[in-house]
Formats: sequence, structure tokens, C-alpha cells
Amino acid sequence: MNKAELVFYAGSTLLEGPRWNNELNALLCVSIEQERIFLINDEEQLVKTFKTNGQVGFALFKDKETIIYAAYEGVYELNIATGENKFLFQANNDKTLRYNDGDYDPKGRILLGTTGYKRFAKGEGCLYSANADGTNIKKIIKNTSISNGIAFSHDSKYLYFIDTPTKKVGRYEYDADKGSCSFDKYIVEITGDGVPDGMCIDEEGNIYVAEWGGFRVCKWNPATGECLKEYHVPVQNVSSCTIGGRNRDTLFITTAAHDDGTTSEIGAGGLFKVKL
Repeated sequence: MNKAELVFYAGSTLLEGPRWNNELNALLCVSIEQERIFLINDEEQLVKTFKTNGQVGFALFKDKETIIYAAYEGVYELNIATGENKFLFQANNDKTLRYNDGDYDPKGRILLGTTGYKRFAKGEGCLYSANADGTNIKKIIKNTSISNGIAFSHDSKYLYFIDTPTKKVGRYEYDADKGSCSFDKYIVEITGDGVPDGMCIDEEGNIYVAEWGGFRVCKWNPATGECLKEYHVPVQNVSSCTIGGRNRDTLFITTAAHDDGTTSEIGAGGLFKVKL
């Protein structure tokens, strides 16, 4: 079992959504409850911090100059150089929900999941799809509770999606031309103490699933459901992961503090990394 080491810590209670950019040799992650986006160059030990418009569910690179992020007040475009925010659109108008995880689909649409805002909202959330300009907003997966990890098979035929309380990773047949999907089957089930949270996919098509409450990220073969490898994290609540580094040989992992008021582990809420 490979053990992850701490890279960055800024007192976040819920660090989430790491995303890598090769051109910048840096990654994004979001501090949901502190309403911050961090742009981190681990190699040069440089960090840029941006304030968001409310609790921020995720942030994505549009290009090396621009970030797209989804916060409580809507979806925004952020200029990395100036810090200027530009409002794009609002898909979710239910103030009792907030955005959680999100990603691009193979055609560049933005997928936006929701979860309860400061409460558990069983079956009240969904996964939205929207064009980058905010047109053609629609719900493609309904009745979710905590919408989390999103990944696509390399042939774009399947969307892998996590609704955390199910403790499973679902596979959906995906129509990239229409931006629609239909449930196919569950491909992974978490049977230990943890529940599945964020997720990423490697060049071979294996998925890496962060386990909230499980002290680990596990690598899975989505075709067979076999667990191929475990990466130990010295923090109980492991929230998400992404593959990056100059040689694309590093798994970056976000974590969170305990959400029940009990004492958290050292580094909880920080960013960790481990070699693949």
C-alpha cells in the first residue's frame, strides 16, 4: 500500500475537486466552506488564492488564463491574472441546495452536481448539463443525494458517476452528441468503512475513487470491478483525486476535517500526493 504525503495545508475544512493543467504545471482545488479556490504549483511551491461568490463546489480550467467555477451564487469565469469574476449562468435555483462536484463532458459541456446546502437532501439533488455559455441547461441524472465523482470512458461511451450514499459507482450509457445518459449498471461497490466521493481516470481507463471515511484512494478496473491498488492517506475523510505532475505520474488527493466535531487528524483539509 502506497502512503500519501502532505503537500499543502491552509486550514480548509473541506478541500475538494483537484484538477491538473499541464501548461501551467499546476492544479486547482477548492475550499468549499472557506469559499476559496487555490491554484497550486507544487514544484515551485507557489500558491494563488481566489475568493468565490459563496460556497464553491468545483473549479475547472477553461484554458491556462481562465477558470470556470460553480459557487452558491452561480457559475463564474475567473481571470487568473487579474482575479476578475464574470457571471455566466445559474442552473440551480433551489437555495436549499448547492453545487458539489463537476466536470466537462467529451463535447465541452459543463456537468454540475448538487447536494444539500448545510443539510442532507436525500433524493433532492441532480446532475445538470449545460453549455459553457449557460444555454441548454437540463437535468441528466435526477433524485441524487450527494452528487460526486464524474469521469468518462476514453471512447466517450460511458459516464461514470457517484452518488455518495449509494456506496457505488454507476455506469451510464452516454450520448455525447445529445448530452444525455441512461443508467446501465453499478460497476464498483465500496464495502468497507468509507463511502465513495471524488474520482478520476487514468490513461489506461482505470478509475481512482476517493473514500470519505476510508483513509484511502482505491484504483479500480471499471470493466471487471476489480480493486487493483490502494493508496493510503493519513486522514480519514478523503474527498477527491486527480492525476498530474510533469510526467503525469503523481496522484494528488484532497481531504477534509471531521464533520461531526471530533478531533481531526494532522493535515486534514490539506492536499496530499503519492507516486503512481
